[in-house]
Amino acid sequence: MGEFRTSSRTRPVAAAVTDVGRQRKHNEDNVLVKSDLGLFVVADGMGGHNAGNVASALATKSLDNFFEATRAGSLPGPVPADEQELDPEARRVVAAIRKANHDVFVISNTYTQHQGMGSTVVAAYVSCETEQIHVGHVGDSRCYRIRHGEIEQLTKDHSLINDALALKPDLSQDELARLPKNIITRALGMKDAVKVDIRSEHTQPGDVFLLCSDGLSGMISEQQMLDVFDITQDPHEACELLIEMANEAGGTDNISALIVRIQLDAQDERQPNSAELDDTRPLHVDEFGETVPPAAVHEGQLPVDEVDLDIAAQQVHSIADSGLRSQAHSAPGAVARMAAAPFTDRRSRAAAGSGRYAAVTTAARPPVKEAPPSKPAKRATEVRVARCAHCKHELFIGNRFCVECGAPIKP
Repeated sequence: MGEFRTSSRTRPVAAAVTDVGRQRKHNEDNVLVKSDLGLFVVADGMGGHNAGNVASALATKSLDNFFEATRAGSLPGPVPADEQELDPEARRVVAAIRKANHDVFVISNTYTQHQGMGSTVVAAYVSCETEQIHVGHVGDSRCYRIRHGEIEQLTKDHSLINDALALKPDLSQDELARLPKNIITRALGMKDAVKVDIRSEHTQPGDVFLLCSDGLSGMISEQQMLDVFDITQDPHEACELLIEMANEAGGTDNISALIVRIQLDAQDERQPNSAELDDTRPLHVDEFGETVPPAAVHEGQLPVDEVDLDIAAQQVHSIADSGLRSQAHSAPGAVARMAAAPFTDRRSRAAAGSGRYAAVTTAARPPVKEAPPSKPAKRATEVRVARCAHCKHELFIGNRFCVECGAPIKP
C-alpha cells in the first residue's frame, strides 16, 4: 500500500538548541536552520578546542553557501557515476556534503596545528514542491522520524560496531561489548573524498524529524525522545526538554537537538516579525573560536566556489595566535572521539547563563507552554583529577581518552 499523500501545501517549522553539556569545557557542535532553503544541519566537531569547533562551523557554513548558490537547481560539474540514479534533490544534498568535506580537509591540511580535525554531519533538505525529505549523513549524528506515535531512526551510524556487524551479523552481545563504543569510521575532513549516505522519504503533515548529535542519542533512549512529543508539539520547547533530559542523564558530551515539524501552510499564516527573522541566522565561530549566537551574526550570500575558505583561514590563524592547542589522534580508518572534560560555562549565551544557544525558523512560534515540574539540575560533583602521561593535560580520573591529545588512558 502506498503512503498517504495530501494535495495541500506543507512547510517545515523548525528549531534547534545546542548545549555544552555537563562535563565538557567547549561546545564543538554547530547547528544550522535555514527554512527559506529547506536546509537543516547538525555537525559534531572533533579534534579538541578549537579545531573541532572550526570543523563543524566550517561544515555548516559550506552547506549553507552551497544551497544558496544552487537555489536555481543546477549543480556544478558532471554528475558522478554513483549519483546518477539519485533524485536531483538528493543529489544536491550529497554534493553539498562532499563540498563541505573538501573544505574541512583543505583547512585541516593547511595548518599543522589543526591537522586531523573533522566533523560528523547530518543534513536534511525538505522540499515543499515534491513533499519529500532528503537526509544525508556522515558519522554518528542521527536523524529520527516521529510519525503516528512511533519513532524510527532514518540514519545508520558509521561506527566500528556497525561496521563489525555488517561484516559479521552474528556477533554476540559479549563480543560487541568488547568493541570500543566511541570510534567512528567516517567523518568530514579525514580524506579529500567521502562516501555520503542518503535517504529520501515522502513527508506527511504532522511528521516530526529530529536531527541530533551523539551527545543526545547516547544519553537518552528512543522512548524518552518519543515521550517529549507527548508533552509538547512546539519544536523549540521540545529541543529544550531533550537537552535537559540528556544533561540530567549525565551530559557527558556536547548536546544538539534540531526538530523539523511538517505542517500545512494554512495552519499558521502570521508573518514573522524582525526578531524571529534574526533567529534564523546560522551559528558561526568568532575570533576566539567560540560560537556566536544567531542574533550577533550577519548573513551573506557567497558563490559556491568561495565557501568562506579565506574567512576560515583567518579564523584558524586567530585561533592559533591565542595559544590554544588542539590535536586529534585516530586509529587507521577510524576517528577516536574525545573523552569527557570538566564543564566550565565560559559565556552567557542566548539563554542567559545556560551555556546554550538556539536557532529557530522564521515561522511564528506559539507561546511556550509551561513544562511539567522537573527536578533541579544536578551540577557535576567535585572529583579527583589526574594528568595525561602523554601531554600532561588535567583529566577526570576514570577517563578513557585524553580530551586534549586523544591518547588512551590506562586504568
